[in-house]
Amino acid sequence: MRRTVLAAIALLSLTACSDVDGVRVAGPAPPASAVPAPASNPRGPTVDAVALLRADPTVSARTKEALRPCPNGAIAGSYPVRTAYHELTGEVDVVVNVYPCAAAGAPGTGSSGAAGVPVSAYLGGYVYTVHGKQLFKLENSGALLTVLDGQLATMSATGPNNGVTRYRWTGRGFSPE
Repeated sequence: MRRTVLAAIALLSLTACSDVDGVRVAGPAPPASAVPAPASNPRGPTVDAVALLRADPTVSARTKEALRPCPNGAIAGSYPVRTAYHELTGEVDVVVNVYPCAAAGAPGTGSSGAAGVPVSAYLGGYVYTVHGKQLFKLENSGALLTVLDGQLATMSATGPNNGVTRYRWTGRGFSPE
């Protein structure tokens, strides 16, 4: 009886996965390709924006000085950095804006982000690849880097075009439109 059961199990294991034509060999699986995560996907590639800015020798001393956890207020314990991920160059890029801690929750024109920072308070804005290469830098006090309709843009509290300047990716850098 034991031999009959073992023989039946062996026979089932040999025939359970086959079909009438026998075993089919399909060849190797195609290689998997990495698909960049969209900006809204929180599980996409991320960077430590504070470390990135501190390591960048082209970032101003004024901006680097602001890279400390805020001591109090609405964002106590957080760094005064606003980070967003967008596909601006065909890859996932990192848009980083820095503001002084005191500006979080301050009244002003054009407040942006969860901290409610007035646009006029921003110290600098930067675009990096997720690998750390700087693609764009704006260190004019009072301007914010953002993405409008998939395009890099600067916003200021004042200026032509309601303070908005758009930039397009040329394959080598960003050029104003």
